[in-house]
Amino acid sequence: MTEAVRLYVKSDCPLCDSAADMLRAAGLKVRPVEVSGDPVLSQLYGPHIPVADFGHDVRLYWPFTPADVQAAWERAGGESSPRRDGRAALSHDFTRRLVMTVDRGVYHFARHWVLFIALITGLYAGLPLLGPALMAAGLTRPANLIYTVYRLFCHQLPSRSLFIFGQQVCYCDRCLGIYTTLFVAVVAFSLLRARLKPLPWPAYLAFAAPMAVDGLTQLLGLRTSTLELRLTTGALFGLGSAWLALPYLERGFRDVLDTLARKPHLAA
Repeated sequence: MTEAVRLYVKSDCPLCDSAADMLRAAGLKVRPVEVSGDPVLSQLYGPHIPVADFGHDVRLYWPFTPADVQAAWERAGGESSPRRDGRAALSHDFTRRLVMTVDRGVYHFARHWVLFIALITGLYAGLPLLGPALMAAGLTRPANLIYTVYRLFCHQLPSRSLFIFGQQVCYCDRCLGIYTTLFVAVVAFSLLRARLKPLPWPAYLAFAAPMAVDGLTQLLGLRTSTLELRLTTGALFGLGSAWLALPYLERGFRDVLDTLARKPHLAA
């Protein structure tokens, strides 16, 4: 057995030295990986150091024994693994690769979910502003496509929409306030995620109530809203929604990362 096993370690760690000696005694090469300088590795492995990673999502968390090392190496497909029937082996390997691919995809998404949400909200908030620009430039086909898609989600009443470049924005003032604020809030959250706590539900209702009151009273014909009110109440709703949801999503994806890091292997 000659392939290297990654051993996640910290400086001044006698247990790490013991783990490295145990792995070398089993005939394995050891590649130490210092976790102190990496925030993600520190979060995933710091409390469990030393951690031996045999590849193929097979890991051992201290304490472990020479027998555990041998078993883990065999699960990872080492030289001492028992040979399997050809067809069964192909099926097993395909399933294992598929599961590991999905596992890696979920892991990377969980690490970068804020970037993904920022791209989605930025695209959704930006396309309605691109539509009028395309229309004004004479590019009617892509512009009409954007208008048609957003018509599924917004009434697009001219009396309740901004105009830029002499053309109507692809959604109403309230939607403009909501989704632009959502995008800005996601970007701000990427800088504050370690310190921001979820907005309490009563406070969230205070953020959402102005939009509900403004929209309902206008719908009942009691009054007519204004551009400023539609933008402001939409922005308050977008800010409250982001403040409520994003910290919970952060907690959930941290749990996903922790769960994936603790899995000793992905069994077929």
